Amino acid sequence: MNIAICDDESIFLRKLHKKISEMKLPDCHVFEFTNGRDLLNSTVEGKFEVIILDVEMPEMNGLKVAEMIRRTDKNVIISFLTNYAEFAIQGYEVNAFRYILKTQPDYILKQQLDSIFEESSQRFKTYSFRNRNISFTFKLDDIICFEIHGRIVTLTTKKGTIEYYGDFSAICEELIPYNFVVTNKGVLVNIEHIQKIIKNDIYLTAGIVFQIGRTYKDSIVAKYTSFTTRR
Repeated sequence: MNIAICDDESIFLRKLHKKISEMKLPDCHVFEFTNGRDLLNSTVEGKFEVIILDVEMPEMNGLKVAEMIRRTDKNVIISFLTNYAEFAIQGYEVNAFRYILKTQPDYILKQQLDSIFEESSQRFKTYSFRNRNISFTFKLDDIICFEIHGRIVTLTTKKGTIEYYGDFSAICEELIPYNFVVTNKGVLVNIEHIQKIIKNDIYLTAGIVFQIGRTYKDSIVAKYTSFTTRR
């Protein structure tokens, strides 16, 4: 994971870098920038998974920098650093994921960083399958659900469905850590695509509806609530 942090306050920049390093993220590289121009000159589409930048910077503020980044990179996660909560509304225009108040306690900063990097894992991780007859790779965000019928797995994505012979337990083991949840025997759904839960029915994008197994409901509701709260 490539992470860019940009802040003209060198003390806070070092503090943030240290905090990220302490999280021991796998294959993580942090790049420091002290102004928006240098960040823009080093940014090309896909180079960074996460950009955390200060709103209040001289010459070019963080909102303007983010606007220019969005012209070429629609997927990078952008989060803002600020001393003032009122800037948060303006961040919607560049699809900001988080606003981090510099004055907040360290434990809250840690929680916010956790949510940013969890979002990055979900957004940029892929699921791949390959055998003699079929091979494919999808971003997790594009996957809606898996269903198992006998040995046949039906994978539903934003682009349609694929059927293949697969191991459902292996799929669950790989994807449950990434916002996927079992809703019934043989059904795994992406929490990202849950639209609503009404009684014992779960409604997904693409008009898909599944019945929730009685033994799974409490766990699903808890995970869905936690997911939407973090968002």
